[in-house]
Amino acid sequence: MRRFRTLLLRGLTQRCPICGRGKLFCGIFKMNEQCPVCHFTFEREEGYYTSAMAINLVISEFIAAGIVLPMAFNPGIPVLTAMLIGCPIALILPLLLYRPSRGMWLAMDHYLNPTTGSDLPDESPLLQQSRGISDER
Repeated sequence: MRRFRTLLLRGLTQRCPICGRGKLFCGIFKMNEQCPVCHFTFEREEGYYTSAMAINLVISEFIAAGIVLPMAFNPGIPVLTAMLIGCPIALILPLLLYRPSRGMWLAMDHYLNPTTGSDLPDESPLLQQSRGISDER
């Protein structure tokens, strides 16, 4: 259970699921290819973040529906008002949830499919440390 909480916290704070120190993003929407600390490659395969996009869309649309549907069925609120509020919410929420959804997907995936040493590149400090290779050469 402790490992789950650690990965969950790393996902929410958008940190590397392996070392917890490297940042996932180097820009607003640009994600690092590798962890700057342990050199772990974030994208395990092509299309890896498709599920993160699906989760982002589903959560965003549920929130938007939860806000707009009560307004739409209230006879005192005009339909145009509900649409003027609902459309921006449906467009803005996926942008706001982009980074957290990727971090959470990476964390969930590493909880269900833990990383092995073979997933780390040879130059990774974590792999060298586990092999007993010192940085002092």
